[in-house]
Amino acid sequence: MKTNTRHIGLLKNTAIALAVAQSLAGGSAFAQSASSDENSVEVIEVKGIRASLSQSLNKKKNSDEVLDSIVAEDIGKFPDTNVAESLQRIPGVSIDRAGGEGAQVTVRGFGPSFNSVLVGGRRLATDTAGRNFRFDLLGAELIGGADVYKTAPSHLQAGGIGSTIDLQLQRPLSIGEQKTVLSTRAVYEDNSGDVAPQFFGLFSDTFNDDTIGALVSLSYQKRKSAQDAVFSGPFVGPEIDQDQASVLFADGVGNGSGRYLHQQQLRFARQDQQRDRIGLTGVFQYQFADNALLTVDGLFSDFDITNQTTHIFMFNERATYNNAVTDENNILVAWDQIGRPFQAAVEDNRASQVWQVGANLDWDISDNFSAVFDVSYSEAEDDSAGDDFFFVVAGPQAVQRFDYTQGGDAPIFQNFEFELATTDLNGDGEINSLDRVVGNEIVAPDPNDTFSWFGTREGQGSTDEVFELRSDFEWYVDAGVLENITFGAYYADQEKTRSDARTPGGGNGINNAYLQAQIPLPAELFSLQNNSNFLDAINANAPSQYLAYDPEKVIAYLESDEALTQRDLLNNLPLGTSATRLGLDPANPRADGGVGFNAIDVPRNAFIIGEETIAVYANAKLTGEVADMGLTVNLGFRYTQTETTSEAFSEPFATIFPDPTRPDVLLSTRLPAQFIEQTEDYNEFLPSITAKLNVTDEVVVRASYSKSLTRPNLADLNPGINTAPELRLSDLTATSGNPDLNPFVSDNIDLSVEYYFADASAISAGFFRKDVSAFIAQQEMREGLTLPAGNRLDEVTEDRSNIEGDTIFLNINRPRNLNSTVVDGVEISFQHVFDTLPGLLQYVGVSANLTYVNSDDEVNNDLIDAAVALPGLGDSQNFVVYYDDGTIEARLAYNNRDRFFDGRQGAEPIFTERFDQIDARIAWNIGENYQVFVEGTNLTNSFVKRAGRFESRFGGIEDPGARYVLGARATF
Repeated sequence: MKTNTRHIGLLKNTAIALAVAQSLAGGSAFAQSASSDENSVEVIEVKGIRASLSQSLNKKKNSDEVLDSIVAEDIGKFPDTNVAESLQRIPGVSIDRAGGEGAQVTVRGFGPSFNSVLVGGRRLATDTAGRNFRFDLLGAELIGGADVYKTAPSHLQAGGIGSTIDLQLQRPLSIGEQKTVLSTRAVYEDNSGDVAPQFFGLFSDTFNDDTIGALVSLSYQKRKSAQDAVFSGPFVGPEIDQDQASVLFADGVGNGSGRYLHQQQLRFARQDQQRDRIGLTGVFQYQFADNALLTVDGLFSDFDITNQTTHIFMFNERATYNNAVTDENNILVAWDQIGRPFQAAVEDNRASQVWQVGANLDWDISDNFSAVFDVSYSEAEDDSAGDDFFFVVAGPQAVQRFDYTQGGDAPIFQNFEFELATTDLNGDGEINSLDRVVGNEIVAPDPNDTFSWFGTREGQGSTDEVFELRSDFEWYVDAGVLENITFGAYYADQEKTRSDARTPGGGNGINNAYLQAQIPLPAELFSLQNNSNFLDAINANAPSQYLAYDPEKVIAYLESDEALTQRDLLNNLPLGTSATRLGLDPANPRADGGVGFNAIDVPRNAFIIGEETIAVYANAKLTGEVADMGLTVNLGFRYTQTETTSEAFSEPFATIFPDPTRPDVLLSTRLPAQFIEQTEDYNEFLPSITAKLNVTDEVVVRASYSKSLTRPNLADLNPGINTAPELRLSDLTATSGNPDLNPFVSDNIDLSVEYYFADASAISAGFFRKDVSAFIAQQEMREGLTLPAGNRLDEVTEDRSNIEGDTIFLNINRPRNLNSTVVDGVEISFQHVFDTLPGLLQYVGVSANLTYVNSDDEVNNDLIDAAVALPGLGDSQNFVVYYDDGTIEARLAYNNRDRFFDGRQGAEPIFTERFDQIDARIAWNIGENYQVFVEGTNLTNSFVKRAGRFESRFGGIEDPGARYVLGARATF
């Protein structure tokens, strides 16, 4: 719903005045998260697997909300070395991995952008373009616990339809004594064969009769991993008639005339990755009065990832296909073609820095009235704009064979020597490229026969700034059934910026400058490498050898006088033309400022999105009895107003004209960048009601209704239109954001029963429904772009079906608010310690859960449209068996995630197939202070596979490999 901007300002002033005035009344201090139920310092000591699971169950049982928790097994000892890996043991939670490490979470079928992640009750700025939080930013040792709220209580800031996840940092007064923790690990990566070190240190102490506390921690982690993969490009294909089918298909028929789809690319890739992560936290606490606690804290994370990937791939052009085989869905599953074996060197880096500072005051103003004040500022930056590259070299033409009929996990890709025949071998009445004599297989690329093809420097950078102010109050009324009233106000100001830099492309750009020239490259730039263990985990005929090369050296050669002269001669150009075109002639600089392959800013790909949020809330807690059963009811609401400002640059087309040598390609020039700004606002009223019935001391029944929202991804509000450097008449497409987007809004229902039948033992079952309206999905619509006079559109003669006068029509893909969708689900969990059994069995415990989710808008395999579909929606199961006798701790964990919709490749849906993984850990406690341990992740070497609507639409495979850890830990 739209609202008047004047109301935004009025409510903002009210909220800030309330927060600041109450802060001054509390001695100019600020407060901790209102999401905590504690108003006093509590010393907590949890040690071991069983104690951690027991305390997690206690938090779930005692909570008024639908809540699941994880508690650290000891100070600086989270259950897993990655927070996301631990969260996936919670019912309804599944994770997405990056480089084999948990990075983002999906809760109840709602993906990362639908889950609000807080650190100590505050939002942490992120280096992503959207709202999704990456858990690999923070080392698990820094975290003391995690609460996953699956309903939307009024005191939590709005934003998570799937869940709100609150990560708690360690606090010195909660530790309550001097404590030093040191741990070290050696991490072995199975795919890369490398070992990397990791270190964690924490020191905490209290002073002045435990009224002052200080804590500092340092975490350092290095990983050297390798991930093997096979990627598939988009499926394309025109209509063909029966005459064309008789030439294309091995049987001369296929399925008759119609549209046949084929993969445009097939790429085998090895990604070598190094991760360096440094994490720092500092906490100061001062209980300056019996009723007031001041906490000042900060965290810092420096996360550098260097990704270097080698791709061996084929680019598929149907014009030279023959011997093709199709399946019943008109998907080509095998063919021969004439093409070039390509090899790409890609560097895709991430240089993230995130920091947050905050101050917090927890103040019991009187015996029945308390207040919490909080202020925080967070900033994230990824300074990677223009620091990456994508570079392709090519071998000589070959007959290339694609075959996905042999029953392997991935298609077969082979290259063969060939000669064109001088007679009509295939009997089509013509002598052409389909008449060829195939020779020996080309097993290894030849360094002496390699050419330039494509190259660009590229990369995006981002910054994110989040400022938050909050005041929360609790009034203990204790009048009849009314126990307390909580209320408060919240203000946030966020600004996310994206920058983009790359080698100028299209038209006179350099990144296609060598496409037609194909400069021969010196053999000394390459070395032949063996791929002996490449994709060992899958059944695929993967390339066994490849050319290793340094793109920087290739770029240096292509910018040399020798290469520039070759390019002029190959293109019959006057000497010096290439140097001028590429900006390498100081006397004739390029108009865009480009010099060689250097990256320059691309304004049309940049944006600044600002978001200002104001909220107020109130909640009444009612307690009583019904038929001797304790009943707790919470009635609340949250009213939130949001104003967004979207700023971007548009670079409209000045001219569009045909490429003289490639009929399907349109080249272009652009007008100077033009500034675009748009402001929108909306408001939402979010009621909530939760009822908890203690049927007995062991049985709890819960029912809840709430309304929640998830705001659009900030990047989706970008008003700029982005097109490829070169337009193609066969694919006139573009992408853009939509500043008019409204938030997703969901009506949520939860019903559950929990039975706590013994210590650290429970069984529970729950049903949930989420009815989401204003669902945002990508939708492609035909839109016209009108060019100024002199636009050269009249020169386009190949296909003018999308050109009318001075207007060219593109299919622009934008996010739009579409229809509603409903998600239903069931969560069942079981946890038990067999402490009544004899001998060693008394130390054994199990934890298991399963989640079943269903949507009324799942992808229809028989229909291609922009239907609402939730990426990540799928069933999951977890099973953990552990042993903990105080000396030996062991855990074996099994996780399974069923097939789920993963997004779209153009209009086509892509699914991630069922994936399961087994992890294990065993530790030996030496006395009270020392521990040595061994961990294994992905012990079965499972891999991720993706496919389209049909199994024959191969989507890709990623094999992260197994990871092993040997470590030691000491506490003093």
